[in-house]
Amino acid sequence: MPRLALFTFVVLFFISTTATPVPAQSSQELLEKAQTLNRNGFLDEAAVAWEKLATTDTDPNRTVYARLMLGNTYLKLQQFQKSIDTMEAIAQSHPDNFDAHFHLANSLNVLKKFPEAITAFEKTTALRSEEGLGYVGLGLSLFGNRDSKKAIKALLKANKLFKQKKNISWYRDTRVMVAQIKHFAKFPPSFSDLWLTNTLKLVRDTYEKSVFNPKQYLH
Repeated sequence: MPRLALFTFVVLFFISTTATPVPAQSSQELLEKAQTLNRNGFLDEAAVAWEKLATTDTDPNRTVYARLMLGNTYLKLQQFQKSIDTMEAIAQSHPDNFDAHFHLANSLNVLKKFPEAITAFEKTTALRSEEGLGYVGLGLSLFGNRDSKKAIKALLKANKLFKQKKNISWYRDTRVMVAQIKHFAKFPPSFSDLWLTNTLKLVRDTYEKSVFNPKQYLH
């Protein structure tokens, strides 16, 4: 073997046998990475991190949380069918998980799949009957499905719950929603489409900020 080639071989062999291996990320490090990416708006990278955490973590609660966050990230990336598929899988494997059904209903409503969203929201109200926002989502989904009578009934139920909890802002909001639905009855269905889209987004945002509680999965 030529001297130069021999020298190169020895150097490479030395490097390969002495290099320090890069440690794999722990589940906690991966969780913190996904949360940071998500918080800072790097949603594509966050989705990759959530998916890795969901498939490698051995903690079942944290795995569910990662899958919920993955589906929600897909929703924000406007990958709506991926979001629905992810949430449907969680809802099927964890039928008593309130968050799975609420996330699923949110995703279905974006694509105006109102009958399916109604079913998902009905599940949330059965699982957590004291949570008024589930009835708001149900009422709006019913309205999207052109059933104003049942929509008003669900919103009045939410209104009563908000009053009991002294949630003044949502108590007022649900009263306004009922009045608007009655007002829209005089116009073609398309007249209310923008209002419904914006109001459903308000439900999603409120759920994410005020109802969804990551701590129950991460303790």
